Amino acid sequence: MLVANNTIVSLRYVMKNDAGEIMEDNTNTAPYNYLHGSGNLMPALEDAMTGLSKGEAKTFSIADKLLNGIFHFDVIIDDVRPASAKEIASGFPAKKITTDDCGTDCCC
Repeated sequence: MLVANNTIVSLRYVMKNDAGEIMEDNTNTAPYNYLHGSGNLMPALEDAMTGLSKGEAKTFSIADKLLNGIFHFDVIIDDVRPASAKEIASGFPAKKITTDDCGTDCCC
């Protein structure tokens, strides 16, 4: 499956400023999940990832006028799946229930 509107994308990335300083790095943590096409990411970021598939990596740069700079991204797509109707309506991926979400009386 390819990254496209109404897909849930799970990715890891490194974001650097134009001086090469790391601004964000989630490569050693849980992937970031988002609904592609929801407007929750900068359109240029979504455009750069459109068409990628699970396991693909891409390096790209984006100029941001609001932040007055150029930012460089190294992205790895961990997963792509269709979004549910509920996810599309809310604009966000559904949160997975984990044992950390539950209290001592939980039976999940």
